[in-house]
Parts: sequence; structure tokens; C-alpha cells
Amino acid sequence: MTDILKTAYNALSNLKLEDIIIYDFRNYSPYYDFQIIASASNERQAKAAITHIKEALPNDYEFRVEGGNSGRWILIDLKSIIIHVMHEEDREFYQIEKIFFEREKISIGEENGL
Repeated sequence: MTDILKTAYNALSNLKLEDIIIYDFRNYSPYYDFQIIASASNERQAKAAITHIKEALPNDYEFRVEGGNSGRWILIDLKSIIIHVMHEEDREFYQIEKIFFEREKISIGEENGL
């Protein structure tokens, strides 16, 4: 799964999304291992995240998308990774990071093997 996490992170980073944060939910949630939050500067950039993720993943990898029409808050469900791509203003307004305050933030390439 860490390969998919790296792939998703790199796709978001290559799109120039900002403030990309990965939260570790392993040993906490039975439904997913990680959540990623990223900021888009406009709706077009947020919607492009769907395409970049799709192109980066293996062809047969199935995932779900919610909010793809609005481009303000897009949720991409990669099974054990949940990605929130939010317009900067919406991210500031909803401040969903406050929900995750007890979860560890991780970086790609840390000593934990990611």
C-alpha cells in the first residue's frame, strides 16, 4: 500500500497542490490507513487532481470520487487512502485538520519506510 501512497502523493505534488499533509490512521481505523489533505488554488486545479490520480494509478485500480463536479472539495477514495483536495478557501473555512489533531503526520521518505 505504501506504493499507492507514494504514487498518490507524487501525483498531487506534481500538480502543484499546496500544503499536502498525510495523516497516519494505521492501527486506528479499520476502514483506511491514511488520509491526505491538499489545497488547490482554484476549481480547475482541484478537478485536475482526479485525472492526475487516475493516470498515476495502475489501469485496473478502482477508486471512487465524490464532489468532482463542484471542484471545491473533492474526496478521492483509494480504498485504504482517503484524499481530500480542497479549494484553499474551503480548507480554511472547514479546518478539517482539527479533526485529525491526534493523528501523526508523516512524510514520504521518513524512517518509517514510506
